[in-house]
Amino acid sequence: MTRGRIVLMIVCIAVALFAIFIAVASWSFTKLMKEGAVDTLDSMNYHARFSTAKTKEPVPTNSTAVAAESKTAPSLGSDKAPIRVVEFIDFGCPYSKEENAVIRELAVSNPDRVWLQDRSFATIGDDGLLLHPGAQAAAFAAYCAGDQGKYWAMNDALFADQNEAGTFAADDLRRLAIGVGVDGAKYDACVKSGKTAAAVAADYKAGLALGVTGTPTFFVNGYKIDGAIPADIWQKILKLVK
Repeated sequence: MTRGRIVLMIVCIAVALFAIFIAVASWSFTKLMKEGAVDTLDSMNYHARFSTAKTKEPVPTNSTAVAAESKTAPSLGSDKAPIRVVEFIDFGCPYSKEENAVIRELAVSNPDRVWLQDRSFATIGDDGLLLHPGAQAAAFAAYCAGDQGKYWAMNDALFADQNEAGTFAADDLRRLAIGVGVDGAKYDACVKSGKTAAAVAADYKAGLALGVTGTPTFFVNGYKIDGAIPADIWQKILKLVK
């Protein structure tokens, strides 16, 4: 037998052994999935529902659902929607801005499937100051617009007008409010009264109690997810949650 034939025979044996190994491994993994020992995306496990093999995709940080909804914070969508989303936002946060475009389209396109609620969380930095200086004033303005049924329009306008510093001048906030159809006199009275401060403070306090440290932070059917959720993951959630 020539040397070339010997090498070829060794290669063939190695390939055959490798194929046998793959077949056995695949059979074992399939068996484990059927027995429920391995989480899959279509299982009832929420960790599996909201995560895949990609490490950068968001996963829930709590193993049991918590109550994150507010009775007074602005919301949209059907109260009977199977997917209930509470999002803690910061109007000066660029990540909140990026996510807003995704979650708003999702909610508007699926009103019977997705119920969305916004809660304000003006992030505090390590120095004890607002990380985005205009976030709190913007939240006050958004809630005042909400008094006239214009919260979501104001929400979108604030994110669209966001600057790199995360600041909002009082005149700009008023301009945005008028631009979305808010009555100027009523808006001025609301801002001057400071009545929305209590609602914003309640959101922040609730966020702290729920372990929120940054924005955006989501609670999807009570399960906390830190950071932005990509559009493709939302589509998976839509398909999986009945």
